[in-house]
Amino acid sequence: MSDSKSVSSVASAKSSSSKSSSSKSSSSKSSTPKSTVSEPVGNIVPASQSGDFMSFLKTVLSFTGDLSSLTCPSFLLNGISLLEYGAHWSDYPHVLAEITKAESSPERMKLVARWFISTLYGSYNKRVAESNTGEKKPFNPILGEQFLASWDDSEYGETTFVCEQVSHHPPVSAIYFENAKAGIYGNGQFAQKSKFKGTTMKVVQEGRVTLRMRNTDEVFCLSLPSLNICSILSGKPFLEMSNTTFIRSSKGYSAEFHWHTKPWLYGEYHKFDGSIFRDPSALYSPNAPAQEPLFTVKGKWVAESTVTDVKTSSQSVLFDVAAQPSADIKIRPVSEQSELESRRVWNAVAQAIESGDYETASREKTVIEEAQRALRKERAERSETWTPALFKWIADEDDESDVRDAYAYLYPAKDSIGKGSWVYKNSIHELDRANSTGSSTGTGTPFEDAVSEA
Repeated sequence: MSDSKSVSSVASAKSSSSKSSSSKSSSSKSSTPKSTVSEPVGNIVPASQSGDFMSFLKTVLSFTGDLSSLTCPSFLLNGISLLEYGAHWSDYPHVLAEITKAESSPERMKLVARWFISTLYGSYNKRVAESNTGEKKPFNPILGEQFLASWDDSEYGETTFVCEQVSHHPPVSAIYFENAKAGIYGNGQFAQKSKFKGTTMKVVQEGRVTLRMRNTDEVFCLSLPSLNICSILSGKPFLEMSNTTFIRSSKGYSAEFHWHTKPWLYGEYHKFDGSIFRDPSALYSPNAPAQEPLFTVKGKWVAESTVTDVKTSSQSVLFDVAAQPSADIKIRPVSEQSELESRRVWNAVAQAIESGDYETASREKTVIEEAQRALRKERAERSETWTPALFKWIADEDDESDVRDAYAYLYPAKDSIGKGSWVYKNSIHELDRANSTGSSTGTGTPFEDAVSEA
């Protein structure tokens, strides 16, 4: 069952201070940074909290499990829920929508790669680059928490986004984004497992994103990069990406990206390279003889990257952060949000953090967490199984053959993609399927459907 009361006894009371939280709700402006900062200048630890920071570091350094289970001091929190990070998959709605203009599979793959790079900048660097502050920890979403947003584009109209926390142990966030005018949409999920190694926090991201378009039957399946949170001991943490990620299309085209961390004594931050190639094989194998290279890509995922046509050697810009302004995100005021929406759930905590009242922030955060423990206990006593309101699980063996085959191709190289997908119940292809059988119940508008389900 879906527990819609979740934090009503807590969050509703907390939103008495919701006034407007306008600086963080109705319309958060996003701007293109004049320059991208490799490392933040400011120390994220207030002078008054240096003792608590050292105590926390001692705990982290001696901890052997998943760091997400540790309680983080409120002065190290950034004041937003992890669910909001998922919205960066739609930061550049025109970049997403323009994929549908490509007339061939290789050109579509190139534009999907361009869009993928744009999502990474938004997810993992933009907020730090624009504020020049260090990387801080987001709130761990409560079970059933939702985040809803939209973006307007003069050419492509509205892009909508829905995210729901579909699992708490392990923590899993499911996302859905859609531009109805362009006919492009995607489902996905992400989860993180983190540990401290040396002086760096290593974060393995588990999950996938499946991209579809109405003007073609081609499906694109994406894996996620690993993350390194660096310079934690100095109090100036920043993020780098590492490892390898892939995109696989159902037409047999693939993209492979290698994310490079800065070497100890030389080199630069945030570099990557990769290639786009045709591969008729059923399973991925590095440098397989059948792979036909089409394009190479390289650059900095926080700045500019280029793509080169292998046959002609012609080079062009893949994605340029400085030249591509992100769209303004639109979020309803806290006072208009449901009791499960992120900024209403965490409103009191976020306001206390913003004002530097870390004692109040910790207290309000504890109230929310204790309420969640009580709810889990109540469900256990009633032998009730919680189910998400907005998403459903589809195992790969039960999915469409194109999706199943694409992820089967990737799995040997990237088992962190898992073997199934969280799918928005009213995503376009689900509604199309339901309409064909006469069983459709959704409006087809993600924002309206999510609000009605809350």
